[in-house]
Amino acid sequence: MMPDPSGKALRPESELTPGFEFTPWRLSVDAERQNAKLGCCGIDPAIWGKVVDPSIFAMLTIKIVNREGFSINGSVHMIQTYKQYSPIEIGEEIEMRGRITGIEPAPRGSLFMAEYELVRDNGSVAMELSRISVRTDPNAERSGPGGGGQSQNLDEGFTALPKIGEKQITEAGVGNFSDDKMNRIHDDPEIAKAFGYRAPIAAGIMGSHIMLESVVKDGGGPPQELDMMIRFRRPMFWDDLLSVTADRASGHLSRISLMKPEGKPACFGTVASVRY
Repeated sequence: MMPDPSGKALRPESELTPGFEFTPWRLSVDAERQNAKLGCCGIDPAIWGKVVDPSIFAMLTIKIVNREGFSINGSVHMIQTYKQYSPIEIGEEIEMRGRITGIEPAPRGSLFMAEYELVRDNGSVAMELSRISVRTDPNAERSGPGGGGQSQNLDEGFTALPKIGEKQITEAGVGNFSDDKMNRIHDDPEIAKAFGYRAPIAAGIMGSHIMLESVVKDGGGPPQELDMMIRFRRPMFWDDLLSVTADRASGHLSRISLMKPEGKPACFGTVASVRY
């Protein structure tokens, strides 16, 4: 079953339950796709050489849900993790396997938790990914943390890091990044407002691309191994100017934060380990 370009459901939400396994998806990423996505983020694709940015696979962990026939309209990323054991090259065929590990109620809908593996033909795992997202209910209460619980302290340690650059989010970049039209909160102002946003919001994965740009530049090239967690804290609107901030520990970038104009993190990442 291929993705429904409208993002509408072909199967009932009730079928999404803990333990649900996605149909294995054999795929590859070509240079055209990666170059286009990085270009939308204002990133020079040349920094990645022949290697696929892990953020590309994070986006595909979302699309595999729609590939199974479920809507992804209104889905908002909260946490993304990467454990890369070896880099995946442009054009390399890989199999994505995934399963739902949990679904819990949240103030704005439901928390959706899933884990994925990218497996080579020889059976070795090149990368493990996990994500937590909110499947937003447009009729739900919009005040308070979207994922449930109090989260004021999550920003601690990420609000005053040294500035290392800036990124201007643009309407064209946000719209073209999500050009498959599966989640219209990224390109349709009226749909974005219906889900409680003042304007269309950038896909959270754009923040991942921008943070990983800093990791690549810091190491002089793509990482061979990487253990990183990203938290998506606040919407990046399609007109935001973000400050890229970071600090170092153990010889590499250890904390990276994309700061919104009002001085709060849009998202931030923790690099537990990296080898170049």
